[in-house]
Order: sequence, then structure tokens, then C-alpha cells
Amino acid sequence: MVESTRTRCLRSLQTKIKNSWGFEEMHFTKLVAKLVLIAVASISSQLIMEHPVLAAPTKQKPHKKSSDGVFINNHYVLGPVMKMNGYHSGDPTVIIVDKGSHSTYALQLQKRGVARVLTLSNAIGKQDKPTPSGRYIVSSKQEFPEWIPPRSIDPKQKHVKPYNQDSKNPLGVAAIFLNKHELALHGTNQPKMIRKSVSHGCIRHSNSDISQLYGMVRPGTPVYIVRRFRGTVLNKADFSARRESKKSA
Repeated sequence: MVESTRTRCLRSLQTKIKNSWGFEEMHFTKLVAKLVLIAVASISSQLIMEHPVLAAPTKQKPHKKSSDGVFINNHYVLGPVMKMNGYHSGDPTVIIVDKGSHSTYALQLQKRGVARVLTLSNAIGKQDKPTPSGRYIVSSKQEFPEWIPPRSIDPKQKHVKPYNQDSKNPLGVAAIFLNKHELALHGTNQPKMIRKSVSHGCIRHSNSDISQLYGMVRPGTPVYIVRRFRGTVLNKADFSARRESKKSA
């Protein structure tokens, strides 16, 4: 088989180098291997300098999260499991209305973290008048309030006397009024309708349950109305109002 011109030239060059330097073939092979390794290392170094992306990746330092043992970056995410404890008068309280489970929860920031201190059943708005989700605050509260029906129920909006005077009053024994959409958490005159979607948007509870919740809130208490308890994000500031008022007292 006829050798190519390139092959003949390389073979001739190898012979001349061996003859002129007096190297044995084994030594010559080692020398060529070393030269090849040096050349490869040089080329690799040049590529890394020109293309840093080819360099070995450096470990990124994880982003430091500010945590005080309860809140991460001033936020608290509600999980599927939450510790329960008794109600502590004076500790900050947040109310969660979970529309998905027809439940109302009272949470408190206590010494050992956020705890669930009360769980109640509720009734929410029906399909054509759903209870709007969002963050609210308690604007006021009243025991045995009169009821002024919406025009959709009574165009004349005739006042209904308090429940202890007229059992037809749907607000029941107490009402906790919110700051938007004319919403309220209140009692009922139809306890069998609890855990259903039947109201005009307000959140109904049994009269005994609303009486419990009534004593845990005050004007300024945050109320979250959500589709689902799990995954709801609370702000650290939600738990500050009562502590501040407690310090100033």
C-alpha cells in the first residue's frame, strides 16, 4: 500500500530527530507524549480563559433567609399540620376563614410559635353570591345587633330587632364586622345550615361558636378569607397589633 506524502514526511522527520539527537525509540516516544500533553494543557487553559463557562462550576452560596425561629423573611406559611394550644388573652390573634373546608380558625403567636387555639364550622356565600376572598381587618363588633336586610331581600330594608327580641334576626347573638364588602362573621337563626354555602356572602356560625370567637377579636384583628387553609401566607405584622397595645397598656 502506497504511503501518503504526509505520512512519509512525518516518518522522515522522526528518523532525522532520532539520528540527530541520538535518542532511542522508547525515549523518543516518551518525549512525543510529553509534548502532546503540554500542548493539550496549553490549549485547554486558553479555552477556559476565553470561555469561562467551560471552567468547573463554582458552588453558589445559598441565599441567607432571615429567620427568628417562627417567621422566614417575615412570612409564615400555613401547613397541613399545626400545633394546638389554649387561648392566651393578650397574645396576638389572626382569624382564618377557610371556604374550602367550611371552617374558621383562630391562630395566635405564642411563646413557642404560631398555634391554633380555636376551630369552628361555618357557612359561607352561595354560588351566585360567593364570599369574597382577601385580607380584612375587624372594624367593629356587637352583641345582639339589629339586622338591616340588603335590598335584594327587602327593598324597604326594614330593620329587624336583635335576636334576643326577634328570633328571625339571622345575625344571631353577635356579629364581627369587617372593613370591606359589608362582610361580617356572625351567629345564625338557622343552625342546621352551618357547613353549607347558603348565605349572601357573610360567614355564619352557630351562636355558641360566634360567642367564643367574639371574645378573641378586637378592632384591628386581621381576618383572612381564603379558598384553602394550607399554603396561606401570613405576615409577621399581622401578629403585631395586639402586642403593641399590650405594651402600651
